[in-house]
Amino acid sequence: MGGIKMLMLTATAANEEVKLRPFVADDAADYYELVKNHEIAANAGFTPANNLVEAQFLLKRQLGLPGVFALELPSTGKVIGSVGLYERMNAYGEPAVKQMDLGYILNVTYWHRGFMTAAVHRIQQYAFDELQLHRLTASCLAPNTASKIILEHAGFRQYDAVTHPAYAQFGAGQTELFYECLASEGDESRATRKII
Repeated sequence: MGGIKMLMLTATAANEEVKLRPFVADDAADYYELVKNHEIAANAGFTPANNLVEAQFLLKRQLGLPGVFALELPSTGKVIGSVGLYERMNAYGEPAVKQMDLGYILNVTYWHRGFMTAAVHRIQQYAFDELQLHRLTASCLAPNTASKIILEHAGFRQYDAVTHPAYAQFGAGQTELFYECLASEGDESRATRKII
């Protein structure tokens, strides 16, 4: 998978900007702030990190993924989230051809300000225009209205829903909604951006 150029994204009406860039090991403190948060972890389907060492371990795993990016505030250099493309498996447990899963997390302090909407639009453009993917998929728990809105604004359509059993590790007793976006159906109105 090719690399993404650094981008500035105008993310809100207040002209706040966020930069997508590869993660680096020095992001550990900001990354810990993300992955220790129980609300973020519950929505994203992972166990919260208990300390900085665990966060460094999780971050190290992200460093090896070429399609996963930090969301950085250029004004402060703070990493406020992560957005990326992850390998999607087919029914035979093999990588799905020309398809990937979209995943993202955002520091709760920055929710409802348009940062993730802008980042998802840019990753979607990267997936379809640069990587020539045919399909992106994503999921969220039914109560996660903000994620549903982000996906719908990006042209994703719900194609399935599954209620997890009460003993499930992720989303116990909750309904998970599954979305897809085909290359020909993506939102044409991309976030305002400039390459840096």
